[in-house]
Amino acid sequence: MTLKLFISYATRDEIFCDELDTHLALLKRQGFIDTWSARDITAGTDRAQAIGNLHAAEIILLLISPNFIASDYCYDSELSHAIERHQQGEARVVPIIVRPCEWKFPPLDQLQAIPSKPGEGIKSVTQWENRDEAFLAIAQEIRRVAKELKEVRSIPKTTSQREETIEEIRSRCRQKMISQYNSIRLLNQTEITVAQLYVDVWLLKRPIQTVQPGAKMLKLFDLRNDRLGMGDRDFRDDGMKVANRNNRLLIVGKPGSGKTTFLKHLAVDCSRERFQGDLIPVLIELRQIRSKEWKLLDAIAEQLKSSPQQTEKLLEQGQLLILMDGLDEVSSSAVRADVQRQVCDLAQKPEHAENRFILTCRTQIITGEIPQGFTAVEVADFTPEQVQRFVENWFFASGLPENEVEQQWQTFKDEIDKNPALKELTITPVLLSLMCWVFEDTGELPTQQASLYDQGINLLLERWNKRKDIPEWEMGNEVYRALDLKQKKQLLTEIAAWKFENPENFVLFEQEVLTEQITQILKLDNPRDGEAVLRAIEAQHGLLVERADQLWSFSHLTFQEHFTVLWLTQLSSEELAHKIADRQWQDRVKQLVKTQSSDKLVKLIKQAIDRSVLQDAKCQEFLIWVFQKAESIDAPYKASALRAFYFSLARVRSLARALALDHSLSLDINHSLSLDRSLARACSLAHSHALDRSLARACSLARACDSELVNKLQKLREQLPQNLSESNCKPFKRWWHGEGQQWTQELRQILIQYRNIGHAWQFTEPQRQTLQQYYKANQFLIELLQESTVSESVRQEIEESMLLPIDQL
Repeated sequence: MTLKLFISYATRDEIFCDELDTHLALLKRQGFIDTWSARDITAGTDRAQAIGNLHAAEIILLLISPNFIASDYCYDSELSHAIERHQQGEARVVPIIVRPCEWKFPPLDQLQAIPSKPGEGIKSVTQWENRDEAFLAIAQEIRRVAKELKEVRSIPKTTSQREETIEEIRSRCRQKMISQYNSIRLLNQTEITVAQLYVDVWLLKRPIQTVQPGAKMLKLFDLRNDRLGMGDRDFRDDGMKVANRNNRLLIVGKPGSGKTTFLKHLAVDCSRERFQGDLIPVLIELRQIRSKEWKLLDAIAEQLKSSPQQTEKLLEQGQLLILMDGLDEVSSSAVRADVQRQVCDLAQKPEHAENRFILTCRTQIITGEIPQGFTAVEVADFTPEQVQRFVENWFFASGLPENEVEQQWQTFKDEIDKNPALKELTITPVLLSLMCWVFEDTGELPTQQASLYDQGINLLLERWNKRKDIPEWEMGNEVYRALDLKQKKQLLTEIAAWKFENPENFVLFEQEVLTEQITQILKLDNPRDGEAVLRAIEAQHGLLVERADQLWSFSHLTFQEHFTVLWLTQLSSEELAHKIADRQWQDRVKQLVKTQSSDKLVKLIKQAIDRSVLQDAKCQEFLIWVFQKAESIDAPYKASALRAFYFSLARVRSLARALALDHSLSLDINHSLSLDRSLARACSLAHSHALDRSLARACSLARACDSELVNKLQKLREQLPQNLSESNCKPFKRWWHGEGQQWTQELRQILIQYRNIGHAWQFTEPQRQTLQQYYKANQFLIELLQESTVSESVRQEIEESMLLPIDQL
């Protein structure tokens, strides 16, 4: 079977058409293709003949150059017709870049361009040193496309006219699936084939619990794993194997987990006869439903391009693989419930038993009972091996050669291995994509998780929004798109802050309250405009999603945490101190951490506290000293307790909170700590007549560890006035005014030299307040650890990192 091939080009580029036609000669001789181009227009005919041949072509080549882009006819007529036929699965369109030009824009960027040079990616024909090599690479790619199309269309027909019709439908649908879903676009706009992607799923021990808004939903929400109403995980298995074993499958998972990608993979594999190859694949994107009158049977018929009667016959004969994506993305709860009912009715008919039905959804959106006969599985997070494959595929798709891809992966791996907080993000495809995008964009991963999120969110809100094709029907475009990047981030920050300040729960937002909040923040005319903005955020970035009917949340709790921390760190030291000192605020947070898993909340409060002293170099210098001094002490206490001891000691504070970190740190403390406390007390009492007694105790303690220090201290004691008493302190005052400052300076130098204490920090008053607020905030954090349901691993993580300078976090 010879395929019709059409070459579209600008008149000034006819030389490229001639060279290409020459290199396609063998394909024509072997009966693969029959070419047609504008050169074949006969005398007395016009360009209408070209359009007619374009509509008959099964392969369409576009010779892209500045001339092609500038040609109104090529761009507006031939290109638009070619894209339309490609999207309908009627033809395969291949852009050939013949001269350097700007071509990565819709609709051209939807297509896989050639020629591609190993290690260099897409390279125009004129940029190759040998143009014959360029055209050879093009001819080889066209041979591959032609073989693929011939394989799809070469299913032998039987003598039955009815079966011939089925085979025609099967052939057409397979071509459409391969054309539309064989590749997916990554965040950086490069494409990879679905064959490079993979999905594992969890089999669940019990059925999914359907959840309606209300108090019960909060109890069922697994905050730690961002799951709602899910059965316990039984065992992990390959998604393809599970899909093969179950002819009714419900695939659930959080946003960005890979549900849509999995369906596309199934559709393409079915078309290539690698998965249920005897069936006709149909993929329905439920998010496209716009009418309350929508009918599933009509949607299937539309995808098949067959009549409802023919569609029903195919169902009765068990010929269809029906893939339905995104029940949760149907625009309203009423329509969603009706769609779910239609799926159940169609799948449960006995005469449809031989067909396969696969549906994706977020569990919270399922209305009423899980469809009878459907096996529910949960998309699993990435394994370390899958993380490596994903990252390598990302950079292969960007055109890097194999050795550079391996180098990029190793650099990426080194970055995440030394930062557990970043490594935790790699298990979800959408977050891993964000990391790859930032890594590719900047050449490194930020050492701080907050910085990674900030860069990633900037990409999502700004560059991704510009590249993403948002349909005209989406609500809120005018209002939301008028906001600049800073305003969008501030809107999301204030939404997260409001939830933190008014927490019936930490995660879920009632739609009415959320839209009212957006209305107030943006000063809109009415809540309908607020809802429009909410829908626009969901459509354009997916940062906010509808978890259940009229109930929303951030798509990933890590995004909410980031914006909440951003808000906390935007507070002035006075505002933060005011909030932490506010017993009502503290009680509200404590109540929250008692009623639900509080790992994430306590961790974000810890992050905010750490960042509150981030910008003050003097405060960081002080914390570095606290860390170094605590590290130098050989004592059987927790490191955090030692840091609290020296923090308190340097600022002459009570040891009560240091004791709270380690009950073994009592008043009968380690000898070395007692010495430091006595020396610090002596230094602080240098202006007092009680100095001699304090110094005498310090000398007594020092004898056990450092005779040279004892000698130095004893010589300083000898310089003090004799026979001091509370009733006779005039000699001390006269001595102090004359020699006190010099003597104190000598004492400090000795303490710094021998014990690394006694530094004159000379904090400004704002710095004193900052450190005081920082210390009080850590005291509050200790109370949270004692009263919350925080896990032991997080408790240990926070305790071990308490009172650390930023370079040790």
